[in-house]
Amino acid sequence: MTITQSSRAWTVTISSLSGLPMLSCSACPVPAPVGSAVVRAVRRHLVHHLMECQVPEHLRTCQCRDRSCVWHRRQGPCAGRLRLVLIRADGGRTWHLADSFDACAAAIPHCATVPEPPLRIAATPGAEAPVVADLAEEPLEWFEAQW
Repeated sequence: MTITQSSRAWTVTISSLSGLPMLSCSACPVPAPVGSAVVRAVRRHLVHHLMECQVPEHLRTCQCRDRSCVWHRRQGPCAGRLRLVLIRADGGRTWHLADSFDACAAAIPHCATVPEPPLRIAATPGAEAPVVADLAEEPLEWFEAQW
């Protein structure tokens, strides 16, 4: 029996050991060293996990709600459409990529909605690979929660 994991939430923390930046990921067993483009490395790392976790929309849940809404102050009921969000926390040292309801996303400080990647489709010879949103680029709009 195979159980499908519906949790799409990853956290990457930037730390420094001996002056070298390291990425610690909630889904990876060992911290990884990175070069000078730390934020770009964080975002690309998160995209890698996202592309590996192809969960149909009807199986996804609000990861903020599943964590008792710890990413924001209470703003009312969790509601709205489920979206993929990128959250920058702790002054840019911690990054989350997760599914979140609209109401939660609007209440989370330093949060941006990012486009969903296409579901993986069986490759056909000569077909062009699907374009995937590059989280390494700065999101067009960061939401600032109104406290």
